[in-house]
Amino acid sequence: MRYDALVIGAGLPGLLAAWKLADGGFRVAVLERGTIASESSALAAGHVPQESTSPANLAVLLRTRAIIDELDRVTGGLVRFHVVGGLQMATGEAGARALRARVELAARLGVAGEYLEPDLIALRWPNLRTDDLAGGYYTGTDGFVFSQTLSVVLASMARNAGAEIWEGCAVDRLTVGGGHVSGVVASGHHVDAPRVLVAAGAWSAPLLARSGIFLPTKSFVLSALIVVGDHGGLGFMSEFEAGHYVMPRSPATLLLGLPPSDVGVDVDRFSRHPDPATATEWLGRLQRRVPALREARVAGGWAGVLASTPDAWPLVGRFGPEGLFVATGLGGGGVQRLATAEAVAQLMLEQEPFYDIHAQEAHRFDSYDGTPFEFREGPFYYTESTPAQLW
Repeated sequence: MRYDALVIGAGLPGLLAAWKLADGGFRVAVLERGTIASESSALAAGHVPQESTSPANLAVLLRTRAIIDELDRVTGGLVRFHVVGGLQMATGEAGARALRARVELAARLGVAGEYLEPDLIALRWPNLRTDDLAGGYYTGTDGFVFSQTLSVVLASMARNAGAEIWEGCAVDRLTVGGGHVSGVVASGHHVDAPRVLVAAGAWSAPLLARSGIFLPTKSFVLSALIVVGDHGGLGFMSEFEAGHYVMPRSPATLLLGLPPSDVGVDVDRFSRHPDPATATEWLGRLQRRVPALREARVAGGWAGVLASTPDAWPLVGRFGPEGLFVATGLGGGGVQRLATAEAVAQLMLEQEPFYDIHAQEAHRFDSYDGTPFEFREGPFYYTESTPAQLW
């Protein structure tokens, strides 16, 4: 079996890349160890901000929104971008200063939100407790997409373009010789391809390690709770210091996303269910912030494993031997950073990426030798500082 390109992982990045590669004329196969979007891709909150302080990050966010809108048109409304706005709150002065600085930085790109003093937050959101706040930052264009629907539609687009998707097909290792990738070994069988894209999320590093290639990622767990209760029309809301977020799902349900936990967890040995005591604790925090939710209850939840990088930027493009590409290390921002996979597909097709990927190019870590590094994910699970070697 020979293909122009193989994509490892049928999550959101892999499916988008496969669609674009097949649409560009490549014969493509997607190899997935489980089923389509069987891990974190279908569990995501689907938050897609439309504001940033980084030109590269802004280009990705806007392109992700454009892809969602394109899919919405071609499917007759199946993939809808729900605009809900976004409020980030700070309870300390250091956080408030960071939010004020964000206004100035984003203004240079023409996408700044507005800084809000606590009394104005109280006026606009009377259902929130604000007496402990130091300030807030609001953007009216933020929104979300249902990631499960997006995953299914992207798989359909990839297949319609000619890509094959092999579910239940675990990749054992890559085949590399003379500094070039020649394919993969999957379930004991060799599949030939001069180009391989690894987009397997937190499973990318263990896979490449079996091939003698070390990827600088660290696994961690994100949990989400479904909270049932009349929230009074809240939009997206997060707290700068605590690192959690709230996303509306309906007039009577919210998705409560918890901060990262279990850093360095074995990707094949983690609990897919939030800890009950932790769920109770975070529900209590939400009820203190939104008193109207005092009778709310947790109606379910899930947990997924993700991958972060030494500098909290994604790993995009070429890495290691000739013909190997990666789209991973998205660190909890996999939906909002989805368009990075299109840029990788453009590279594989020998086209110019739609944005300047310099700061996110994976080969900045070509010298990585497996040395442990510090976990650096922060609020919103990404930073916009300049990448640096940190191990």
